[in-house]
Amino acid sequence: MSQYQRLSLFWRLFLPIALVVLCTGSLRTWMFLNEERVAQTQAMQNTLAVAAATLHPIVTKSVNIGDYSSIQEQLDREVQLRPYLSRAEWRMGRGQLIAKTVPTTQTVPSWFIRLSGIKGCEHRQQVQSGGADYGELILHCDATLPQTETWQRALNRVATLGGVIMVLFIILALTLRTSLVALTQLVDAYRRFLKDHHTRVAVGGAREIQQLGSAFNAMADEVEATLKALAEAQGRLQKEAELNHVTLMSIGDGVITTDPAGLVTQMNPVAEQLTGWPVMEAVQQPLTEVFHIVQEGTRETAINPIFRLAEANTVTALETHMRLIARDGSETPIEDSAAPILRENGDIIGYVLVFSDVSEKKALQKKIGWQATHDALTKLPNRALLADRLNQAVARNDRSQLLLAVGLLDLDEFKPVNDRLGHACGDQLLKLATARMLETLRATDTLARLGGDEFVLVLSDLTSLDEAETIFGRLLDRLAEPYTLDGEVAQLTASLGFTLYPLDQTDPDTLLRHADEAMYTAKHSGRNRYQLFDAQHDQKRQARQEQTKEIRLALAAGEFELFYQPKVDMRQGRVTGFEALARWRHPQRGIVPPGEFLHHMEDNELGSKLGRFVLDTALGRVAEWRRAGLNDWSVAVNIAPQHFTAPHFLDDLKDAIARHPDVPPQCLELEIVESAAIADLHHAARVIAACHELGIRLALDDFGVGYASLSYLKRLPVDVLKIDQSFVRDVLDDPGDLAVVEAVITLSTLFGRDVVAEGVEVAEQGVLLLRLGCHIAQGYGIARPMPADEVAGWAATWQPDPSWALWANTQWEMSDFPLLVAQYDHQRWIKSVLNTLDGGRLSITQQELTNHRACRLGHWYENHGRRRYGHLTTFQEMEPLHAEVHRTGQEILQLKAEGRLAEAETQARYLTELKTRILDSLARLQREVMRTGVGAGKNLPA
Repeated sequence: MSQYQRLSLFWRLFLPIALVVLCTGSLRTWMFLNEERVAQTQAMQNTLAVAAATLHPIVTKSVNIGDYSSIQEQLDREVQLRPYLSRAEWRMGRGQLIAKTVPTTQTVPSWFIRLSGIKGCEHRQQVQSGGADYGELILHCDATLPQTETWQRALNRVATLGGVIMVLFIILALTLRTSLVALTQLVDAYRRFLKDHHTRVAVGGAREIQQLGSAFNAMADEVEATLKALAEAQGRLQKEAELNHVTLMSIGDGVITTDPAGLVTQMNPVAEQLTGWPVMEAVQQPLTEVFHIVQEGTRETAINPIFRLAEANTVTALETHMRLIARDGSETPIEDSAAPILRENGDIIGYVLVFSDVSEKKALQKKIGWQATHDALTKLPNRALLADRLNQAVARNDRSQLLLAVGLLDLDEFKPVNDRLGHACGDQLLKLATARMLETLRATDTLARLGGDEFVLVLSDLTSLDEAETIFGRLLDRLAEPYTLDGEVAQLTASLGFTLYPLDQTDPDTLLRHADEAMYTAKHSGRNRYQLFDAQHDQKRQARQEQTKEIRLALAAGEFELFYQPKVDMRQGRVTGFEALARWRHPQRGIVPPGEFLHHMEDNELGSKLGRFVLDTALGRVAEWRRAGLNDWSVAVNIAPQHFTAPHFLDDLKDAIARHPDVPPQCLELEIVESAAIADLHHAARVIAACHELGIRLALDDFGVGYASLSYLKRLPVDVLKIDQSFVRDVLDDPGDLAVVEAVITLSTLFGRDVVAEGVEVAEQGVLLLRLGCHIAQGYGIARPMPADEVAGWAATWQPDPSWALWANTQWEMSDFPLLVAQYDHQRWIKSVLNTLDGGRLSITQQELTNHRACRLGHWYENHGRRRYGHLTTFQEMEPLHAEVHRTGQEILQLKAEGRLAEAETQARYLTELKTRILDSLARLQREVMRTGVGAGKNLPA
């Protein structure tokens, strides 16, 4: 391999290529000889086959006619016509005919004959026809001619291969010559580049030569740029070194550099001044000798910063509150930091220490620290320092188990004095008041100023409430003494609120808030006094605030919706409208009734927010009803007092109407309570008049439970009076409620107002209201408030009680009222007995059960009924029927007690039949009373 490498480039390229060409040619020649052997053999065999096929018929014919000369002629002709056929012979018996060519001289080398493998061929064939034997044909091909032809073609191939190798040699020689010229130029350019960095080579020639030239030029450009950058960098480094030296000498902080062992290598003038070491003496001294630092508090020697850096290997700040001991023993407070000096590979070559004199900074910090925690005018602790003192006082009190008083004091009428005498006198007054308070308080107490004329007092280690009150009382007396300011006498008092810890077991911030609340209570109670915080009242207030906050969030989150309670005309048996009632659909609690949230909306903006929501939602619902063809329905909306009296109420109302232009204002009715109207009668009258101008009706809700007089009713132009449900609920039982209901209905008639009864729960109440002149009602007996999507379905299926239609156009005198109530009393007695079968409790007395004259119907029958209707036959027929009712009721209870439930159920059905017969009797009695005119009105129902 070493000899091959010593060859020139030409031979190193030519020999492998020539070898490849020779190998390829040899392989191709071997393949050629194989192909020739096969082809020549096939050609000879084809010649023999064709000749045999030609001679067979001729021999047969000639033998039959005995013309053997024709056979000889044909054999000769075949040998002459076919070059590969060297011998043709016909044998028959002992006779034979032969034709053969003249042998040719062999010119092919014997080695090639062996290499080619081409050999002669012979063909023997029996001549037969029609079962007769005509002899045998023997044909032979000699290999001389095929071998010669193959030899000639082989010679041609070798000549061609040699020509290829020669041409390749010439082309390679020319190519290498051109490349060597280019390489020579590159070598020359390299030698010139060492002296002149601007040297470049011309790019031309073959692509490879061009790439080589371009690569050289690119390398030359890069080297030249690198050398130029190095030169510029050296210049910058020199300038930076000069600048660093000037900076080091000029910097205001002390700078010391050391080697890795901690020996000083350089110092700037500031470091020389602070340490007292000249740089010439400090160099090669241990840093701990030159830079001697101690802890400010303990005076212990601080750890050498080099040791810290060796562990951290990064910028390290020393501990705070350090003092530098100079060579002469003087001390200087310093702040410093140290860092390792690193090579690019990360090796440490030294350390740098930077430190500065912070004497002025510490003095300024001390001053700022005092200002940050004290009031500039009174020199008292401010809010920040107070928080720390209060926290400490609470912690100390927890250990001592004594009382801690936290008070907040506000100077009464300070602002008028400040405005009258000027701010300078006001400041002087604050200083004098502060001095008096400090004189009065104990040395262990804390007095702080929050700002303005507000002060906080912290009294520790109190043994009782009396002790705190004694100190506070003495303090208020001292503050109430006259003040002389610029020749004028000023009088000043103070209001003080306080709380006691741990009786008020809470955090310091809350203690201050509680004291503040107590202080405002003292001010509202007349000023110049102290007030102890009421924790129980505060808990209730906080709970109310939390509930109010939850309601506010619920309004914002859309958790409120409207339920609708129908109002019906009992006389006409139709639905006239609905009252919109707010409900809170709580995510966890479900539907929250209004009694749990409405009172939290009083005296704040939530009432107005809810009112705007209700107005908009209710009008939107009316619009949907009208689109569904329900044009006769109106909606009544309750307006909170604070919303109704608010200046923006009419704007809210107009905005809601404007958002629903397809809803006539007459479909909206506003309900207000008496308190909203009477609080400001003139304002309420103006608002009601404005509503009337918009076409909106107003109703006075819960009428009868307030304190409105007839004068108020006359001056308030409301359209509807609503009888409160508390009167309607017991109107059948309570004569007082009956009197109120009748009075309200009478008033509404006198003043020309419509009247609506709330709280109708049973049909008999409706009958009574109809007979008293009130035909519009609402209540659970008609329908409970329902979601909006249930309204249409309810209205489609609702049917009025049949008794309402019966007495719709009849008014009774009140003297016959007990007869109307008798039906209700009887039904209530029956219901009480039947309820026991379902596990209910008997709601009547034993005497009312057993004695048919002791129940309410019996009382009526024996007293009022007998006096007025005893002469009537229908009345007289009722007594045995009533007695049978009581006997059956007793039997039912006895059967149930004995466990004979089936029999009790049978008797219950019988009792129901008796009930119906009693009610029919009462109805006939009522008709008979009206026919006879005994205490009844006119207009008998059909």
